[in-house]
Amino acid sequence: MRADPPGPDEDLLDFARRHHLLPPGEQVGVVLHDAQGGVVSADATAQRILGLDLEQLRGRGPTDPRWACVDEGGRPVPPQELPAVRGLATGEAVRVVLGVHRPTLDRTGERIWLDVECEPLFGPDGGAPHALVATVRPVRGERAERLQLADATRLYRTVAERAADVVTLLSPESVISWISPSAHAVLGRHPQDLVGTSLLDLLHPEDRKRAEEDRAVLLRSGASSRARRLFVHPQGHLVHVDASVSVVRDEHGVPVQLVGILRDVSTQVLAEEERDRAVRRFEVAMRSAGIGMVIADATGRWLEVNQAMADLLDRSIEEVLETDFRAVTAEQDRAADEATYRRMLSGEIDGDVAEKRYQRPDGTLVWARRTMVVVRDAHGAPEHFLVQVQDITEQKRAREQLATLAVTDTLTGLPNRLLLSDRLTHALARAKREGTGVGVVFCDLDLFKQVNDTLGHDAGDELLRQVADRLRHTVRDEDTAVRLGGDEFVVVCEDVTDRAQVQRFADRLRGVLQQPYLIDDHELQITVSIGLAVGSGPSAEVLLQQADASMYRAKHSGRPHDEAAAGDDGGPAADHVALERELRDALTSDELLLHYQPVVSLTSGLLHKREALVRWAHPRHGLLLPDAFLPLAERGRLITALGLWVLRRACLDAAHWPDDATVAVNVSARQLARADFHEQVRGALDESGLPAERLCLEITESSVLQASETTLASAHRLVELGVTLSLDDFGTGHSSITSLHRLSLQGLKIDRSFIADLPASPRVEALVDGLIQLGRGMGLEVVAEGVETSEQAAWLATHGCPLGQGFLFGRPGGTV
Repeated sequence: MRADPPGPDEDLLDFARRHHLLPPGEQVGVVLHDAQGGVVSADATAQRILGLDLEQLRGRGPTDPRWACVDEGGRPVPPQELPAVRGLATGEAVRVVLGVHRPTLDRTGERIWLDVECEPLFGPDGGAPHALVATVRPVRGERAERLQLADATRLYRTVAERAADVVTLLSPESVISWISPSAHAVLGRHPQDLVGTSLLDLLHPEDRKRAEEDRAVLLRSGASSRARRLFVHPQGHLVHVDASVSVVRDEHGVPVQLVGILRDVSTQVLAEEERDRAVRRFEVAMRSAGIGMVIADATGRWLEVNQAMADLLDRSIEEVLETDFRAVTAEQDRAADEATYRRMLSGEIDGDVAEKRYQRPDGTLVWARRTMVVVRDAHGAPEHFLVQVQDITEQKRAREQLATLAVTDTLTGLPNRLLLSDRLTHALARAKREGTGVGVVFCDLDLFKQVNDTLGHDAGDELLRQVADRLRHTVRDEDTAVRLGGDEFVVVCEDVTDRAQVQRFADRLRGVLQQPYLIDDHELQITVSIGLAVGSGPSAEVLLQQADASMYRAKHSGRPHDEAAAGDDGGPAADHVALERELRDALTSDELLLHYQPVVSLTSGLLHKREALVRWAHPRHGLLLPDAFLPLAERGRLITALGLWVLRRACLDAAHWPDDATVAVNVSARQLARADFHEQVRGALDESGLPAERLCLEITESSVLQASETTLASAHRLVELGVTLSLDDFGTGHSSITSLHRLSLQGLKIDRSFIADLPASPRVEALVDGLIQLGRGMGLEVVAEGVETSEQAAWLATHGCPLGQGFLFGRPGGTV
């Protein structure tokens, strides 16, 4: 059509009428497009029909996807086929019927159907269209109803056919007239096989009667119903379905059709059943558990408890549920418990294990190991706590008893060597603060061995118990009496003002201990050698060495006791210094020699290894045992040179043994702490030609207690050489058990002080058995030291101790 576009003042409707673009008598909207298809103007009717004002229309081109244009068959119209685009492109008039999505429609997905006619406008000179006039009018009447019904049918069928849920149309008698394709996935049957059949026939027989009853109620008066149904799959398994059924009625209220939606909830049901089973299992486990179990809310209030927890608290379950954890927690543990709850509530931790005390109504405290975890919701907020409570009162009591045994001599009940060091150290610290002194009285029973040999070990043990009783009744409350082991006792005297005070006490003690003893109808009278040391420093070890040396001199001099010439500096006596000088000379004058004691299998009796024990052939005092000179070597810094001599001599001797037995050599803490000690060991092995696997180094207790980084590195280098490391005197030190893992040990030797009292009371046996099992559990070779009787050997073998050493198998000797 050749026409100029309307002038700026000309009404668009008048323009359309002037050019005969509007059918007479119809309500038609007019839209003017420019040459690019953009909306230039639209009359009020077009704006009302399209549901958009002029500004909104100008913001939408004819190809805007928001129109969602479809043809009469419901197929989307490509952009190039839209009437305005096609009219501008071809220059020809275009008339089509389009389904258009109008934003003002209330129901999502519905369209209006429009009869659209586009007329291109050309200028006087022809050429390409310079504008286009489009008229739009709603399709009405039967044609509109047909298009809308077809559109709705396509929409709902598309949804039904693609839904995971099964959609079905049924007769009032539940006969299927149409069913969605998802029936195959859910019910296991093809839709074409189900049309004309009753949906009720697919139900489990036990569920069909309930379904028929529900349908009857729905048809009588209901609009819809929902129920859980159980269908039988052709493969035999059951399908759990949530069934929603709605009834369609005619204008008289008579049911004409049923619409059903079936949702497969089998997975959900199985999960619920598994959850229910888990809950039942938890409930059974909780009720029957031998330890206390609690479920508490986020405030700490107890929601559920089992009988074991009620029994632990000596309350009924009902009484416990009326409380919370604060009410039954011992006062001294409440603050720690509160802090733990706060950390768990804040999300800092999710679980905690602690030992705490619960309080019963009568005030009794019960020790328990409490394990607690917090259960959080999907957002991380704490929902409740799960708590397990195990009564460990007996275990705590046993541990306390074991701790007591560790510092107590099992035969006499006196403190042992371990506690002596602690008491003496504290006494010296106090003496320095208060300007007083400390006295050490070292007692040794003369000829005690003869008592054992003539009257037996039982008589010897009874004598030691009676000596301990006399010591308890003789010392002051502030003093400490200790059994070192064997027939040696020590008394630590505090608040000492001068040396004479300690001498007077020693004289009195001698008189008490040398009174006759009555043992098994035998009256015994013994003598006691006593050594004294007095001072306020420099250390507990030095003061004890001085008293030991003093006692040694008294025993060999025949004097009642020997006074250690010790002042505040703890310096040694003059003859003590002389003995130390003689020991230094003995290292180069062939006065030292080695004796060897066998270590044998307790089951076969076969030789396993030999331990090298150093002796001093003193020109004046005769053969001296290590206790007489090793303390001097330690204090005089001779221990390293002495240890190196023993190491080299032992390797040379062992290299010529005919039986290839291992040789065990004691190593001091000072030796092990040397950075070059492993080189000394390597040199001794190279010099002798002894294989490294035949050398066992026995580390003293102090080596473990003083395990510095240098010591640890030295131990690891020794293991790399192939040398075996073993812990000597196990069980007598402060940290033996907790420090075993720090050194690469392959063996341990249970101290003779434990073995001496076997077989004895159940407590002693339990302690030794525990030491054996601990060593074996750590994969260590266990040796029992000081085995003197066949009864001891039999008991140890029966309780799993593989090796033994002591007079029963052989005394230390100089030949092999």
